[in-house]
Amino acid sequence: MARILAGGYPDYGGQVEIDGSRVHLATPRGARQQGIAVIYQEFSLVPQMSVAENVMLGDEPGRFLHNPSQLRERAGRLLEEIAMGGEFRLDAIVGSLSAGDQQRVEIAKALVRRAKVLVLDEPTARLTGAERERLSMLMYRIAERGTGLIFISHFLEEVIEVTTQVTVLRDGTVVAKGPTSSFDLDSLSIALVGRQVAHEARPSNAGAPEGTELLRATDLTGGRQVRDVSLVLRAGEILGVAGLVGSGRSTLARLLVGAQQPTAGNLEMRGKPVRFRNPRRALRTGVAFVPEDRRTEGLVTSGSAADNLVLMWLAKARLRFGLVKPSDLQRRAREAVDEFNVRPADARRRVVTFSGGNQQKVLIARGVVAQPDVLIVDQPTAGTDVGTKAEIHHILRSLVAEGKAVLVISDDMDELTTLCDRLIVLQRGKVIAEPPPDISNQELIELMTVGASVA
Repeated sequence: MARILAGGYPDYGGQVEIDGSRVHLATPRGARQQGIAVIYQEFSLVPQMSVAENVMLGDEPGRFLHNPSQLRERAGRLLEEIAMGGEFRLDAIVGSLSAGDQQRVEIAKALVRRAKVLVLDEPTARLTGAERERLSMLMYRIAERGTGLIFISHFLEEVIEVTTQVTVLRDGTVVAKGPTSSFDLDSLSIALVGRQVAHEARPSNAGAPEGTELLRATDLTGGRQVRDVSLVLRAGEILGVAGLVGSGRSTLARLLVGAQQPTAGNLEMRGKPVRFRNPRRALRTGVAFVPEDRRTEGLVTSGSAADNLVLMWLAKARLRFGLVKPSDLQRRAREAVDEFNVRPADARRRVVTFSGGNQQKVLIARGVVAQPDVLIVDQPTAGTDVGTKAEIHHILRSLVAEGKAVLVISDDMDELTTLCDRLIVLQRGKVIAEPPPDISNQELIELMTVGASVA
């Protein structure tokens, strides 16, 4: 739907009306001219450019010469007009900003072009709690100024909190709609998935210390981001890593798989010292990695679902003469599509044409298909609906039931406390606590933010 409103599918059926007049959204430029701005999960900013340059991109003052001071002045004036003056340093490089600040730059870029309708596609998927609150306040201000907002989100609590009308789509069809006040979390969840979502209980032997030790890190250090981290991953368990953005969680994952080289510390796999020069070496040793950013670091967006699903298997496999039958690859891809319930069930389709949730399933399935002993997953369910989230949790649980180990990094407190067998909390690159898995969400947040002790 968002892509139709953005002018990405000119051959759509039905009709679109703006201010009571029927329009045809044939191109992205045409949609923008009609006053529709769509902001996707993956930002369309130029990270090497400043805030002012991004806000004015494509509408720079002057015909022949670039005038930086004039550009900053005009950007500042336009931001003041939309009540976003002072939100950013105009000369700040966008790539250095937090995800929340980059999100607001995207919104500012749309509003200075006089957008009548602002479509926000999963805008909070990558934001911290404080950043989500700031975005909510900004959305209220935008609405009060007369701009219509379409808020697309799988965080049902946020849908109920910030919207006035709700439309629920399932498999491309409207299955429910009405005032937000007529829904609660249960009814929204059932409408979205088509059934009551069952939460998988943690096994009674979760976190059993007698599980075979697979991966051990001792005093692992990576510059200033990670310092002296020690952890053990055992067969048949899921270890959760909690921490605020910037606590060193993702850096820890990269150190464990060789995507970033440690400056100190040691790694052992099944009791033997190892040194992973790169993720390929880690994969061949039995450690697979699913990165946080599926579009820029995870998926090969130019390839099909099949290309992506077999990529890690190919990297790990020791093929005779380096050759493999195309029919074998297609068979493995089809089996993965069926096993992991990827929809639509067409492995030949380009992976970018799938929904965010199905792209995430392809990414996780790619790691599982490689049959690792240890799977490290950064934000396994970011941007997915409750049904897909339950499916991904089932995939991870099935993996540990086979005697594998999983390390999960997540911003979702419920995910950490219901999925994981053990937890560690990072703060400023160090492990500050190993709380029990039945810790409350509020206690876990306190540990992450202020390091409060938990009994």
